[in-house]
Amino acid sequence: MPIQFSRQFSWQYITVLLMCALYVYQAHATATDQTSNPNASNSTRAVQAYLTALSNNTIPGVIAGQNAGHSNDFLNKDGLMGFAPLVLGLQQATGEAPGIIGVDYEHDKIATPAQLSAVNKTLIEYWNSGGLISINWAPHNPWWNDEKNIIDNPGIWNHTRTNGGDMSKVDLTQLLNPQSPMHKIWRRKLDRIASALTELQQADVVILWRPLQEMNGNWFWWGISSAPNDPQPYINLWIDMHRYFTEEKKLNNLLWVYSPNQGPKLTERSLIKPIDWRYPGAQYVDVIAGTAYNNSLEIRDYKNYQQFKKPIAMAEFGPAAGDKPSRTGTFDTRLYAKQLQKKYPDIAYWMSWSSWDNGDGTQENQALVHNQNVKALLSNPAIISRHRVAWKNYLFTNKK
Repeated sequence: MPIQFSRQFSWQYITVLLMCALYVYQAHATATDQTSNPNASNSTRAVQAYLTALSNNTIPGVIAGQNAGHSNDFLNKDGLMGFAPLVLGLQQATGEAPGIIGVDYEHDKIATPAQLSAVNKTLIEYWNSGGLISINWAPHNPWWNDEKNIIDNPGIWNHTRTNGGDMSKVDLTQLLNPQSPMHKIWRRKLDRIASALTELQQADVVILWRPLQEMNGNWFWWGISSAPNDPQPYINLWIDMHRYFTEEKKLNNLLWVYSPNQGPKLTERSLIKPIDWRYPGAQYVDVIAGTAYNNSLEIRDYKNYQQFKKPIAMAEFGPAAGDKPSRTGTFDTRLYAKQLQKKYPDIAYWMSWSSWDNGDGTQENQALVHNQNVKALLSNPAIISRHRVAWKNYLFTNKK
């Protein structure tokens, strides 16, 4: 016998269904495919449209990414960092290549133009084989290295940090003040990087450009230690770089990735600000990509990322450094697929970081190839490896 509903109950039932449907709709990102650079190339616009479709769940899947180190170790033939051991090694072990590969143009050492060109050659080849490219830029403190002689003085890795030297003179406003000697030094640094990015543009390579990351933390020289109560100096620095690269250098192959550290817990509020505290504005950002390291792959800022109305990703994502899974290489990589499918479907891509040596006889195994069940991960239909990257499908649907 069919169940009989009263008219009043039926309307209440329908109302509940409509509210649930509205909740489900709002739970997903409504990312825009409009690029921050109005003169972005057609390929750049197509990649943005592709990432937007992934974030908005109009197409299924999440792109698997692998960072392969810094400019000085990207071309290593073996070890914990490098394209060969981390990317080609992954392909040899699984039959699959990452959908995105990444490199940091600086961080450990300041690279010469020739060194950046050598890195670019591999990036161009990977792009031409179907993969996407992410470039991080963790620059050395210009107060500690004026780049007049980077061959003899390339710096060391903690020149990106607040503990690498005297921070008392670090004032981001001076980098933009034409009357300050720091302005010339900063422009010298930007020009070196812009030249390398121009090489990639000439090869029609689109770059997920992730500069000055984790700006809401206190560990990098450009972080909150330089202006703990004022977000504007960093915001102005970002906007100036965006304008300099897009308007003066005519770099139309960049998608600008705003990449905060995960927001603070109650005990971290003196060390970390909320993820939007230094956000430069929608007109200067294309992608929101946070960082998170924990063994359950939780993304506690997921809903906050959605509020930006941009494609969202995880620029650094993996197990907690120092814990057993990372130290021993026993992290079950299948968890990436499980978590991103079930809990965080709006993530368009994630980047697993390169592994590294702690210098005390231990190492952190963050790279996919250095952990467990990676073949099963990359054979999961929801995971997009290089041969399934489909940004070219958007070349004719997102013209200016």
